Amino acid sequence: MMLSCKEATELASRSLDRKLPWPQRLSLRLHLLICHRCRHYINHLFFMQRIAAKIEQHIEKGQTVLPPQARQKIGARLQQQNHSS
Repeated sequence: MMLSCKEATELASRSLDRKLPWPQRLSLRLHLLICHRCRHYINHLFFMQRIAAKIEQHIEKGQTVLPPQARQKIGARLQQQNHSS
């Protein structure tokens, strides 16, 4: 049975915290092959996870403000994502 968009986004969210069992991973991948909206949502979800991890690293190093180069990279990526929508 094909996953609904709601189920797909819930699985993607869970996959941020732990590895999904292979049947769920397969179901999610199949859904993403045909659903461009979920694919877009999940790409944003994973992008935000990576950004949050980088921000956390900067805070741990005592850097409470992102360096200009990091801000430029984030801004460019967000613009790229908005244009591909």
